[in-house]
Formats: sequence, C-alpha cells, structure tokens
Amino acid sequence: MTRGIVITATAAVLWCAFVIATTFRHVPALPAVVVYIPAILVLPVVLHTLWRASKDALLAIALVPRPLMVGGFLVSLFGWLFACGAVHGMAGTERLSAVAGVVLVLHAVFGLIAIGLLKVDENPHLR
Repeated sequence: MTRGIVITATAAVLWCAFVIATTFRHVPALPAVVVYIPAILVLPVVLHTLWRASKDALLAIALVPRPLMVGGFLVSLFGWLFACGAVHGMAGTERLSAVAGVVLVLHAVFGLIAIGLLKVDENPHLR
C-alpha cells in the first residue's frame, strides 16, 4: 500500500501545483471544488503514513534520497507561501491558492515519509 500512497501523494501534489498555476492566468478562476479532489485524498495518505511510521518517521525521513528531500522541501516551502497568503495569483483566487497550498504541503511531507518507508520495506535490517 505504501507505493500507492506515494503515487497518490505525487498525483495530488501535481494537481495542486496545476491549480495554483491556473491562478496566475488571465482567465476565469477555477471553482474551489477542484481543490477538494486532492483534499479528500489527504486523509488516507496521512492516516496510513502515520499508522506505518508512528515510531519510524525520523528513520523514514533519513532514508529519503537528498535530491528528493530538497525537492520536497522546496515544494513544501512553495505551498506554505501560498497557504499563508505571502504569494497569490490573480485577485479573487486567494482562498483557492491558500487551500491548494495547505493540501500541497501535507501531500509533500507525507509523501516524503512514505518514500522513506519504501526504503525501510526494501531493507529488512532496518526494522
């Protein structure tokens, strides 16, 4: 199930990045319901990852390759900037950007933990 969690988290991050990117175009804003699609996926990603990594979260994070960790950190930073309102798109898209930013951060962080859990699963000596 961890590979499915990684795929789900990656797809949700890409979807939220697309939603945020659309707030910069000079077209009518997307309805807020488009953010709820990946937001619904936050719960299973978070719950399954917390259940699996309750005591091994730091070990899982330590096993994530450095380029993925840097990329995940940048995506999380980017998401927090949108979630806090420091960066936003066109006028009227602030709420959409904020919700998409929070969903982006959650999926990026828990996706990194799930990637680390894949490494733990591959090496039985780490258990």
